Amino acid sequence: MSMTALVPQKKGRLHKDVKWWYYLIAILLVLVFLLPIYVLCNLSFRTIQDLGSKLQLPYILNLGNYITAFQDKSLWRGFGNSILLAGETVILEILISALGAYGLARSSNRIAEGIRTFNMAIMMIPGTALLVGTYSLMVNFGMANTIWGLALLSAAGGIPGTMFMYVNFVASIPKALDEAAMIDGAGIMRTFLQIIMPQLKAVTVTRVIMSATGSWNNYLMPMYLLQNKSKHTVILVIKAAFNTGNGIGNLPLACATCVLGLLPIIILYIFLQRYIIEGQIDSSVK
Repeated sequence: MSMTALVPQKKGRLHKDVKWWYYLIAILLVLVFLLPIYVLCNLSFRTIQDLGSKLQLPYILNLGNYITAFQDKSLWRGFGNSILLAGETVILEILISALGAYGLARSSNRIAEGIRTFNMAIMMIPGTALLVGTYSLMVNFGMANTIWGLALLSAAGGIPGTMFMYVNFVASIPKALDEAAMIDGAGIMRTFLQIIMPQLKAVTVTRVIMSATGSWNNYLMPMYLLQNKSKHTVILVIKAAFNTGNGIGNLPLACATCVLGLLPIIILYIFLQRYIIEGQIDSSVK
C-alpha cells in the first residue's frame, strides 16, 4: 500500500521538474528575443559622443533624440502613408479572402478542390522570384508611386495564406447554421456577415495583425515602387535615417526614429491580443 502511494509522488515530482525546465527555456528565449530591442532602446537614449558598449546603460540619458525625431515631418508623413497602406491592405485581404474561403469551404466539387490546390501552390512561390515581373506590371498599369497600388499588391500577396486559414476555419462550422439561416429567409451575404463571420473572430484578428505587420514592415516593394519621397512609408524613413552620412551619421537619432516607427504596430498587437485569446476560447467551447 505504501509503495503504491509513493508512485504518484514521484510522478508529481517529475512533472514539476519538467515544468521548471519549460519555464527556464521560455525565459531564455524571451531574453534572446528582447536583446535586440534592448540594444535599440539603449542606443536611442545616448548622445552621439557616447561610444560605450551597446549593452551598457548610457552615461547621460538623452531625450533629445526623440524630440528631434518627433519634429521630423518626414516621420509623420511616413506614419500617414504606412497607416493608409496597412488599412487598405487589411480591408482588401480580409474581405476577399473570407468571401472566397466561404465559397470554397461550402463547395465539394472538383473545381473548388482544384482552386484550393492552386491556392496552396501559390503560397509556395517566394515574392522575390516575381519581383521583376511585378515591378513591370505595376509600372505599365500606372500604379508605381501610389499607396493604393502598393496596397493592392500587398493584399494580393497575402490573400493565398489568409484564404487557406479561413477555409479550414469555415469548414469546421456546421452547415446546419447556413441551412437554418436560409429557412429564416437570410440570403448568402447576410448569412456570411451575420452568422459565419462572427464565428471567425480568432482567425480574423490573427490575420489582421499579420497583414498589418507585414505591410507596415514591408521594405522590398516600397523601396522599388515608391520613388517619390512624399509617398515613403515608415520603413523607408527609418532606412533613410540610418543611411544619413553614408552610414556614419547620428546613430542614436536613427535608433530613436526606429523605436517610434515600431510603436504603432506593437500597440496594435497589445490591444488585439486579447481578442485572439477570446476567439480561441469561443471556438473551443463551440
